[in-house]
Amino acid sequence: MGLAASISTALTGITATQARIDLVARNISNASTDGYTRKTLTTEANVAGGNVIGVLLGDVGRVVDTFLQQQLRTEIAAQSNVGVRSDFLSQVDQLFGEPGGATGLDTIINGFTNSLQNLSTTPDQVSVQQATVASASVIAGQLNQLSQDVQSLRTQTEAGLAAAVQEANSLLQSIASLNQDIAIAFGGGSVADLQDQRDLRIDQLSQLLDIRVAEGDRGTAKIFTNGGDLLLDGAPVTLNFDSRGTLSANSQYNIDPLQRSVGTLTIVDSNGGTVDLFASGTVRSGAIAAYRDLRDNILSEVQNELDQLAQGIAQSLSNVPVAGTAVAPGPGAGFDLDVSGLQSGNPITVTLTDIGGGTTQTITLIRVDDASVLPLPNSASANPNDTVVGIDFSGGLAAAATAISAALGANVTATSPSANTIRIVDDGTSAFSVDAVSSVVTATQTTGGGVVLPLFVDVNGAQTAYTGSFDNGGQLRGFAGRIAVNANVLNDPSLLVAFDTNTASGDPARPNDLLTRFSESSFQFSSRPGGPEIGSPFSGTIAAYTRDIISFQAGQAELVVREKASQEIVTGTIQARIDSSTKVNVDVEVAQLVVLQNSFAANARVLSVIQELIDILLRV
Repeated sequence: MGLAASISTALTGITATQARIDLVARNISNASTDGYTRKTLTTEANVAGGNVIGVLLGDVGRVVDTFLQQQLRTEIAAQSNVGVRSDFLSQVDQLFGEPGGATGLDTIINGFTNSLQNLSTTPDQVSVQQATVASASVIAGQLNQLSQDVQSLRTQTEAGLAAAVQEANSLLQSIASLNQDIAIAFGGGSVADLQDQRDLRIDQLSQLLDIRVAEGDRGTAKIFTNGGDLLLDGAPVTLNFDSRGTLSANSQYNIDPLQRSVGTLTIVDSNGGTVDLFASGTVRSGAIAAYRDLRDNILSEVQNELDQLAQGIAQSLSNVPVAGTAVAPGPGAGFDLDVSGLQSGNPITVTLTDIGGGTTQTITLIRVDDASVLPLPNSASANPNDTVVGIDFSGGLAAAATAISAALGANVTATSPSANTIRIVDDGTSAFSVDAVSSVVTATQTTGGGVVLPLFVDVNGAQTAYTGSFDNGGQLRGFAGRIAVNANVLNDPSLLVAFDTNTASGDPARPNDLLTRFSESSFQFSSRPGGPEIGSPFSGTIAAYTRDIISFQAGQAELVVREKASQEIVTGTIQARIDSSTKVNVDVEVAQLVVLQNSFAANARVLSVIQELIDILLRV
């Protein structure tokens, strides 16, 4: 190697060292920059004719563990999800108040019980009657407010979904733009910094959606949902959310667009095709999944609990059991049932025994006047062990009796022997029997119908009795927002005592009946708080169910706080592992500077020696 070649080699060494010093400077200056990863510069020997003639600079690369990166994005989505749920559930917990607190729902229920106790003791006191009506109004008002607050939270989730989808579209556009810049620069220069910026936005996107990232051409990235839906490959898809604004209890999701009254998330591809991501269930984590779960499940279940409580309060005071009357044995044995008071939503219960087969079954026949709601699900009854059949009464009693016969099977016949009577009898053989027939009707009169008082009613434009009707979408949903004290009682509190024109002013019969029904009688709710809609009934007093609601919501809020803390630990642990290998360590970089300083000095010394040698040659 001649002196000229040595000069060339030393100069390449100085150039490579300068490039490395520049890279170290960039690393140190961006040590605290979000998304910045430590950069490295590869070099290799420049070989010509079997001899090394210098050093070649390679590409600037990133220190990235793609496996840990995907794990982190999965946990980021989970942390964002639990964070959103924690915020909303803490608000729900606050709505119900502290157990035993002045504004707690259980305190208000107990306050009404105390009012009824006072009324039963001093029924002739006008002030006590007025106080009892006022206490009943507080219950109705509290349920109305809670229902309104829950729907306000659901409306917030709808707004949260709209904002999150808008942010996701913005991030997808930004990622697509960076992908384009990376593809253009790929092979002609470093793309590491562009990839850092792109990955930072992908991390931000993972807060909204659970996503999976795959490597594309020329250093780009493809993005899918974890369910496999393509979000970005070149051009991004457009996410669309058709927000419905303010929600009510009747605003519900349905895969049928014609029945859906809340927003849904769809993908609109470049060809104009759409996919409903909520219907397909491919969005399972991230803030968007949390908002959707809150809107359609968690908060809807809170509303259902309030509605069931309102139903229990109303029906516990207005339900009237009606027993069937045994008919004289003839071709068949059974019962006559007076259905003059039967209204839409009221049930008829029939107990049948197949003596030959040794089985007994309970069939609940529920009156409907809207045939479009048929068939009714088994969850229409709070009894988990019965079979529910909806019977259309809109065509008259004879047609209803025919429908009942069809529902009860070939061994049982239902007829209408007279106005307002349904007769249900067996087939006259010893192999099959009708054991019992009864119904529960809703009292509608404040006087003249016995001591039962329909104290709470449904106000939906006009005051109507609450019967649990399934017609026209059903009466239960949103009832907590409509429950009110009977206007007749509001105008005349003495009706709390007087059940007919001959009732003495101090007669405790009606107050005692109200107190027993409300505070002591067991009412069957179709599901307990937090339980599945079918198969988990709750049987107990109104106060017991109220305590169960408050306890469950408090437990849910506490549980999600613990879940959030655990998730933060998991996410933090993975982030720490990534940081240890990808983030800039200033101490390491400074140490590298010392090495590079020595390398630069050594190469410079080579040039200096060569210069001295050339000077010697020139003096010869």
